[in-house]
Amino acid sequence: MKKIGAVALTAILASSAWATYSVSAKEDVIQVENEEVKDASVYMKATGVITNIENRTNARMVTVENDEGGIMNFTITNDTLLFHSGKAESLKADKLEKGMKVEGYYDKNKPMILIYPPQTTPELFFVMDDEHMGNVKVGKFDENFLSLDKQLKLNIGEETVLLNQQGEKIKQADLKGKELVVFYSITTRSLPPQTPPTKIIVLDTLETEKYMRVMDIIDKDHYMKGDVKMIPLRKVAEELGYQVISRGEVNGAILTRVGENRSFTITRGTKSYGLNKSIRQFTVAPELVGGNKTYVSEEFLNILLGNE
Repeated sequence: MKKIGAVALTAILASSAWATYSVSAKEDVIQVENEEVKDASVYMKATGVITNIENRTNARMVTVENDEGGIMNFTITNDTLLFHSGKAESLKADKLEKGMKVEGYYDKNKPMILIYPPQTTPELFFVMDDEHMGNVKVGKFDENFLSLDKQLKLNIGEETVLLNQQGEKIKQADLKGKELVVFYSITTRSLPPQTPPTKIIVLDTLETEKYMRVMDIIDKDHYMKGDVKMIPLRKVAEELGYQVISRGEVNGAILTRVGENRSFTITRGTKSYGLNKSIRQFTVAPELVGGNKTYVSEEFLNILLGNE
């Protein structure tokens, strides 16, 4: 049986604070969702109220607390799809405020670092309010447009707006087999409930494949430095779209990614590293292995993913 690493374990533990997983502290058991609905969506959902907002470089850190007191930090970036659920309209991150009821959805295959409270960059973030009532369903649907978790049946009509993730109009045939964001208001009292959706957006899921490849790289290529997992810098960074330039004068490397105003300066043997003009710290200093491969402590993956 394949062992669960720290990153994968954190994804499970982070999810346990919310609805999809339940955790028994006394028995130390994690109960996973029913087998027949486990593939109903690639996304995990977290709901709650915004309790704090911090401005970060090219992002906003939003703290969300649910009814049970569970806390999760979401890093809202330019890539996050942000919507008002009732209006089915997109929002700007600067419109987020404390006290708003929200739902955050994040790819359950995305690597997450073992920290508390859990922290991730959501693919989807919805604001809910009592003035403009509306619901959102994120998931996969069968050929009859019944959600795979059997919770909602779609009756798509001419009034339903159909879009891809880029906001371009698409046809009903383009919805088949895809992960969908469904905006709706009224439902029937039948089982399952049926609805004439207001808007449907087809999501791109290529990111999932990328995250899985990163996990596979780390699984096959790492070593432990005490209790810290060391991961291959170049392999992981390039898989995530970064350009890695070796710099002999700093005994390390510089990392950049097209379209982002962020650059990292890594120096082997030194815990400090540069992020633009700020200085950060590794848990363990980067190390050179085999004469040509640099390894960094695993928490750096969280930074590369834009979660901090």
